[in-house]
Amino acid sequence: MESTEIDRIKEQFVEELQRFKDKQHPEHFPPLPDLPSGRYTNPEFFAAEQNQIWSNSWLFAGHTDEIPETGSYKLWRDSGVPVIIIRGKDGIIRGFYNTCRHRGGPLVRDESGKAGNLKCLYHSWNYDLTGDLLFVPDEHEFPGLCKGDRGLIQVKVECMGNWIFANLNPGAAPLAEFFGPVVEDMADLKPEKLKLVEKHSIPIQCNWKVFMDAFQEVYHIKHIHPETVDANIDYRGATMALFPNGHSRMCVPQKDNPMRPGPVDADGNPRPSPPEHEITDNSSRSYNLFPNIVTPVATWEFPFLVFWPTSINESRMDVWWFGQPDNCDATTEQWKMRLTMFDQILNEDVENLAAIQESLETPGFKSVPLSYQERRIYAHHEQVDRTIGSENIPDGLAVPQILAPFVER
Repeated sequence: MESTEIDRIKEQFVEELQRFKDKQHPEHFPPLPDLPSGRYTNPEFFAAEQNQIWSNSWLFAGHTDEIPETGSYKLWRDSGVPVIIIRGKDGIIRGFYNTCRHRGGPLVRDESGKAGNLKCLYHSWNYDLTGDLLFVPDEHEFPGLCKGDRGLIQVKVECMGNWIFANLNPGAAPLAEFFGPVVEDMADLKPEKLKLVEKHSIPIQCNWKVFMDAFQEVYHIKHIHPETVDANIDYRGATMALFPNGHSRMCVPQKDNPMRPGPVDADGNPRPSPPEHEITDNSSRSYNLFPNIVTPVATWEFPFLVFWPTSINESRMDVWWFGQPDNCDATTEQWKMRLTMFDQILNEDVENLAAIQESLETPGFKSVPLSYQERRIYAHHEQVDRTIGSENIPDGLAVPQILAPFVER
């Protein structure tokens, strides 16, 4: 993080703490309109999300450690369709629909593996690792067939460091353009060096946006995390940056807490931090990457929380952990402790979500009022609507687009 941005955030910490002391709402910021409860329960709204968001957004699809060698692949289904993500002989990572161009036979069945080429498991049409059709059994039976026109249909795949993202929309803007200033803002975390440590999933009976909302504010921490998160950070000093395309950042200053451990290496020795990590070392720094990632980053090791809808009122949170090359063994006592403590915090976060969903589905709940500290939630909902398209939103469920003047570019 640049020194000028570090200084600005530190000034904002002071301003926010003073604002809370004075009990003043920022004069320049408008009251946020309510979110209609139907955004979490209406089948037509959910169908619009399914049709537009997951096929038109850059979605987190994994880590390069999952496909380390030529021909290494993973079968990725989170977008709603089966996609093969594979490393070619040239080292480039590509994505293809797991669909033979003949009659739709699968090219792979295993969730991961290694292949010298991609061969249909139905009729053995054979493709190379760039998707070109090489061989058709009994080709003479297909007069006029041009193999050059029958290559695998490609899915856009790009990387941010070692993180893999995919987009089903062939006309989508490049990943770096979609993330915009977030790329530079996160550059000090060196995603190109991060290794995959561990992944696990947590299912919850709630709409995916209920999940997302819960991790985009700290208004709740003194009530839900009194002995964990609230012991370490002061929610009153939370500062937030709204970025284009629905992304955002939140930094929350630490409390004076001598029990909070500093960063260490694989041997448990203190790991010195460079100056650009001052904010990360002395606050809770978290990003929302639209549409469905929240990442509470740390200087050296941190997770991605990725939220996927499995139905209108059921979701799955994938917890991906990343670390440094010299400290990525999840079986060490240090990592076991880190994962256990974080799962405890996650359990505190999710224990109310199923009941919240149940409440949202009753006639007793009409809309969601949001505070200034919950503005990242509203910004996320604005981008949901922009991605869906106003013409696809059921009557009465859209949110007014009011935050453009507060987006940092």
